[in-house]
Amino acid sequence: MSGTIDRLARGLLVLLGLMLIGMVALSVWNVFSRYIFSVSLLWADEIAVFAMIAMGWLGAIVCAWRGMEIRMNIVFDLFPPPLRTAVLVVQLVTIVGLCAWLSWLSWGYVARLMKFGMTSDGAGIPVWIVHSSVTISLACMSLIATYRLARMLAGARNVSHLGAEVPPE
Repeated sequence: MSGTIDRLARGLLVLLGLMLIGMVALSVWNVFSRYIFSVSLLWADEIAVFAMIAMGWLGAIVCAWRGMEIRMNIVFDLFPPPLRTAVLVVQLVTIVGLCAWLSWLSWGYVARLMKFGMTSDGAGIPVWIVHSSVTISLACMSLIATYRLARMLAGARNVSHLGAEVPPE
């Protein structure tokens, strides 16, 4: 299963890279057209901001899967291995609960935006599309933590002390 998720994470990174290239191209074109043709794309900056927000949240999914999130390990590394495992279980349970709860709250907000049909000022795109990246990201992070917790509790050998998958040697 982790091989499939690795491929999905790589695909998401490709999509995010294409979004970044598109965002940069749009910004360059907007500057070019503004100073050469005296025509500005009023919606370009708004799209760039929305793309950056979505890229940040969706990129967090890949970081969570690869175990690249920011941590404070100084004290954790001083614990003996059994205590590390207990702390990691508490950490993963907390992540599962918080991310699932925040995802649920975020979905409520996205559903209200969809119901009201709210659109952005410049580009006129439905704002629920951008806000749904928060919901998707939090839900995926909760699922990733659930997967890691289940593997840890099942005694998987290729789970590091940080909960991330370790490739077999």
